[in-house]
This record gives sequence, structure tokens and C-alpha cells, in this order.
Amino acid sequence: MRVTNNMMTANFLNNLNNNMREMDKIQTQLATGKRISKPSDDPVSTIYSLRLNSSITEAEKFLDNVASANAWLDITDTALGQAGDILQGVRDLTVRGASDTLSQASRDSIAKEVAQLREQLIQVANTSHDGRYIFGGFETTQPPFDVLGNYTGSAAGANLEYEIGISIKMTVNLTGDSVFKAPVDTIQLLTNIENDLLAGNTANLSTVRLGQLDQALDNIIAHRASVGAKVNRLEMTQSRLEEAKINFNELLSSAEDIDTAEVITQLKMQENVYRTALASGARIIQPTLLDFLR
Repeated sequence: MRVTNNMMTANFLNNLNNNMREMDKIQTQLATGKRISKPSDDPVSTIYSLRLNSSITEAEKFLDNVASANAWLDITDTALGQAGDILQGVRDLTVRGASDTLSQASRDSIAKEVAQLREQLIQVANTSHDGRYIFGGFETTQPPFDVLGNYTGSAAGANLEYEIGISIKMTVNLTGDSVFKAPVDTIQLLTNIENDLLAGNTANLSTVRLGQLDQALDNIIAHRASVGAKVNRLEMTQSRLEEAKINFNELLSSAEDIDTAEVITQLKMQENVYRTALASGARIIQPTLLDFLR
């Protein structure tokens, strides 16, 4: 096949354009630090990167849920601790009030202290976090206990859950009836202790009321242990998710990020090719004798 000057010129210009496109691609990679600027650059790697980004987003969502669950459990543990301290204080007062050597005036004074502690216990039972009442079950917008200590929240089993993994949910709330109404009605118990003190019923104080207080305290301790176990589980889940996120980011970097030194070397090679092409092209497209005759 006869190769004409026009054919040589066309081939030269085509190759030069290809070289310039490659240099532009490499310069874009250096500017962005990314190997892929559009899906067509590498469809397979693009799909892989999308999956990794999705996994990172999912891990971040679970980490946010873990943080929210932790915050809820922390405030719950604090409230349970306060309730336990109040009940222990009432128990100490009950032991004092049950003494036969104590005057009735002293018992009346102790009864006032118990009444104050009862009000404090209702306040603790109405503890809120981020605008939500933690012991209300599903009814988180209204205080679960009224001024008389009656429970108006959801019954036991009204669970507030956070998704902390794929198809993994954790219940973080405790309902007020499970904490303050079982196995004994704790708030009513304090009212009964106050009445026994005012009536001088030392026998009832030293037997029935102390036994009921111990039940209430044991219930608080059991709930705190359950909360503590969940906090420990969340800590392990958080560590696992953070490690997974780091791994996903490293894989994403390997898939998307450039090796700067390698890309600079490629750019220099393309620049050399470009200069060489220009030099050879200058000879290809030199004027012919016919051009001069025209």
C-alpha cells in the first residue's frame, strides 16, 4: 500500500492527540491524587470503590448508633445509681426509726426526711436525656411518673432499640414499672415507711419495710449490672466498627489513590514522548516540492 504524506501527517496528529490526552489524564491524577476521575477510567475499580464507600457509610451509621446507645445507657446508669443512693438513705433512716428507744418526735422528723427523699426519687424516675424521658418506654415526651408517684409510661417490653450492626439491635431503655414498681412499688413503699414512722409502727418498720427496701435495692443493683453488661458490649462493638472503618478506608485508598512517585515518572515519560513526537512530526509535515511550485 502506498503511504502518502497526508497519511503520515494524519497518523502523526492522531498519535500526538493520544499522547496529549494521556498527559492530561496523568496531570489530573496528580492534581486530585486519585487514579480514577470518571467511571469509564476503570469500571471494575469504580464499582469496587462504590461498595467500599457504602461499607464506610454503614460503619459510620452504626458508630453513631453506638454513641447514642452509650449516651442513653450512661444517663440510665447515673439515674439508677442515684435511685440506689436514695433507697440506701431511706433504709438507714428506717433502721433508726425502728428503734424502740427513739422518741416519737424523732420519728416524725425522720418521716419528713423520708418524704423529701420520696420526692427526690420521683425526680430521678423522671430523668430525661436529650428531651426524652428515659424510663417512659415508648412514651418519652411526657414524665412517666406524676407528682403522686403513679406510673403513666409504657409497660415493660416497650423497647427502645438501636441498630449497632447488620440485623443486630440492642435494647437500651428500662421502663419505669420494671425499675420502680417491681418487685415492690418503691415510691409507694416510701409513703408506707413515712406513715409507719408517723404512727410509731416500729415492728412493721423493722420487718416488712426493711425487707421490701432490700428487694427494691436488689432490683436496682440487677438493672445496673444489666446496663453495665450492655456498655461493655457496646465498647467491643465500637472497637470492631472503628477497626473495620480503618480497613475499608485503607482498601479504598489502595483502589483510588495514586502512587505519586510512579505517576510523576509516567508524566515525565509522556513528556519525553511528546517532545520526540513533535521533533519527528516537524520533519513529516515539512513543505514538499509541489507546495513550493504552487
